[in-house]
Amino acid sequence: MVNPWKTYVKLSAVLMGSHGLTKGSLAFLNYPAQLMFKSTKVLPVMVMGAFIPGLRRKYPAHEYVSAILLVLGLILFTLADAQTSPSFSVIGVIMVIGAVVMDSFLGNLQEVIFNMNPETTQARLSEAASLEKHVLLKKLRDALESLKGRVVGRNKDDVEEAIAMGLIWRQK
Repeated sequence: MVNPWKTYVKLSAVLMGSHGLTKGSLAFLNYPAQLMFKSTKVLPVMVMGAFIPGLRRKYPAHEYVSAILLVLGLILFTLADAQTSPSFSVIGVIMVIGAVVMDSFLGNLQEVIFNMNPETTQARLSEAASLEKHVLLKKLRDALESLKGRVVGRNKDDVEEAIAMGLIWRQK
């Protein structure tokens, strides 16, 4: 364990809040409106990334212009949807905006944690790669073993040879 428990508790609380607000907003918004709001996560991510200590990202001006145009398009969509949709409420809009802000905080916080503790990603990636290789080899061997009983005639020798090669390769 590289990071303290309270870091994971904070991440979990933000993730839980984000999912709860997202799902809860569907009681007040229709699905297309909610989806449009969730797709504008880029602007809060950019803004929070610029101000969170440990990141302080800088984006080119054209990326901010693109994000602002995206939000303006969302506002126009929301105004039109509010007049035509029977299931549209300001409460749902507030809930989904809260979910988007939590999502942007979550992604940036994860990046800060990984930047502060590079062992977190390096250890996990090497462990995952080693485990993945072992699991894949075991699954391949099991699949070949299951085929062994089904193959008749001269192909059976080919399957047994493939299993033997898999076992030899695994020992290396």
